[in-house]
Amino acid sequence: MLSERMMLLVSQIYLAILSLVLAVAPQYYMLVFIIYFIAIMGLGMYTARGGGGTRVPREEVEKARTLLKEDKAFELAMEDEELVRQFAGQAKTMLIMFMLFPVYIVIFRAATTYYNDLVARLQSLGVPNETTAGFIVWLSVFESMFLISQLSRRIVARSGRAQPPMVPHGFRVTERGIIVKGSLGQVIGFPLPDGSEVKLNETKNYVEIKYPRGNRIRLYTRKARKLYEYIQRYGIRREEGQDKGTEAI
Repeated sequence: MLSERMMLLVSQIYLAILSLVLAVAPQYYMLVFIIYFIAIMGLGMYTARGGGGTRVPREEVEKARTLLKEDKAFELAMEDEELVRQFAGQAKTMLIMFMLFPVYIVIFRAATTYYNDLVARLQSLGVPNETTAGFIVWLSVFESMFLISQLSRRIVARSGRAQPPMVPHGFRVTERGIIVKGSLGQVIGFPLPDGSEVKLNETKNYVEIKYPRGNRIRLYTRKARKLYEYIQRYGIRREEGQDKGTEAI
């Protein structure tokens, strides 16, 4: 998974490319606008999926001996009142982000309406040519939308709302990893990355894996103790006599 700094760099390069395309061919503004939001959604899905263990081929995980299978994980998760409250908070956060969409449309439409005036103004200020001026206009538009998005995320993060972990609808554990059901075929390879934490909560029937970068995945099952022991045995890389990164709640 890309680091937060690398993700920021990638997004800035992407915005610069979109701005250059529009500066050369401004008539494609609506197509670029759609591509922009598809990419944002794609990055969000990529981020949500990231952090999943050692890179083990999916085929290798699938062919390994099955240790445990759980098809009703999400049903058990809905019995966890604390998790349900966290999901409700997440829904409110998503609503806030969705409400920003009209703001982005207004900004984008304003840019298209006053595009020629803005380009002329920049050229009068010494910008050498129309393409460069157009690039500056569109980059300013995309950066303003990006800034609004980042500020809203930080405001939500500072509100104190706990973000829920990823909770798959089902999963299968083998000797080489965990195959997650309903998450674009995500595979968590064993062993887990160094620094990962594994927590057992038998009262609420789950085992939670927390990766070094903070991503969490919570696996609900009536056989939480057995799942915990399997992850301890096959998923934790440790030296002899070492017992780190694990905890029972």
